[in-house]
Amino acid sequence: MIRRKLISTSIALCFVILSVTGILSFFFNHDLRVAAAHTVFGFLFLFGALFHIRNNWKGLKSYVTSRGPKGAFIWVGILFILVLGMSLFNMEPILSFMEFGTKMRANQSREIEKDKFVVVDFSGNLPNELEIELIAGPHYWHPQMAIWLEGVDDSFITSLFVTHATAKGTFFGGRTKENFKSFDAEKQIEQEFRRVDALPVWSHKRGVLQADGLYAPSTTNPLADTVSGETLPNSFRFRTAVTDTVHIVRLRLEINVAFDDNEFYSEFDFPDDEVFHNGTGQLGQPSLVYETVLDLANRDKKYYLMELIGHGHHSGKDGFIYGNMETLTTSREIVERILVKVDGDSP
Repeated sequence: MIRRKLISTSIALCFVILSVTGILSFFFNHDLRVAAAHTVFGFLFLFGALFHIRNNWKGLKSYVTSRGPKGAFIWVGILFILVLGMSLFNMEPILSFMEFGTKMRANQSREIEKDKFVVVDFSGNLPNELEIELIAGPHYWHPQMAIWLEGVDDSFITSLFVTHATAKGTFFGGRTKENFKSFDAEKQIEQEFRRVDALPVWSHKRGVLQADGLYAPSTTNPLADTVSGETLPNSFRFRTAVTDTVHIVRLRLEINVAFDDNEFYSEFDFPDDEVFHNGTGQLGQPSLVYETVLDLANRDKKYYLMELIGHGHHSGKDGFIYGNMETLTTSREIVERILVKVDGDSP
């Protein structure tokens, strides 16, 4: 009797903890402590259920074998099978319920260190210095980024800065949605894992086709070290110089954060897009593109504000800039502001 009470009490406590951790996992971003508690008590619940079945086998067996109406048991079985089927095949209303949870998690901000400001100087003491100041927003987290110049005729001029992983085609293996925060703090093995969906507007505009038919740089054909740098973890000032003779240029910045999926870009969307779900993709909202037009000959105007003009393709299949931004949520809070200073008198 004591053993039965102990097992029943343990099962009840495990059920309560599973319920609480399940609700926390549904509404809030992944937390290793919550996941550990949910997993451990899930196994304990399973063991307790097995003991419960063993101790009450005769009674449970009699429910099935005894004579009498069994309609209620049949309907309960059908209900469980129906709910399981809707869950496995992403059917309504289970799909809407899961998308609601995805939306709730996506709307939560990630902690960033706003007290830190990084300065990166690529100017090399050349004239026509540009200083690009980016203030990180609440959803800025180790983004991939490219900054480049175009002519007003949309011709590609040059790359000014590209984050190392994209420039060299080497991402760190093992980085997932569940561990990316701790993983970024202590990276593992760098390998050729190209994210063709990271910065598709820049890579297609650059127009360098790789041997595999993709435009994202690879380890065999990387970008030069002079324009590549480490991922910038916080707000920054990036200094560079324009050596081209063109006076009016279009400055663009493309930025992308992995694993920022929302109700429009989640594991339930684009089921036939292998790159988005597997391949070289990492689930999340597409890249954002900011732009301003600089008049380098106008010495009276020194400051320009970059504006959000659209987003890239969600899996990097083309280099178009898509103007419809209704499906973008937290990605629009990666950047708070981008200010450009032009100093034509610098050395």
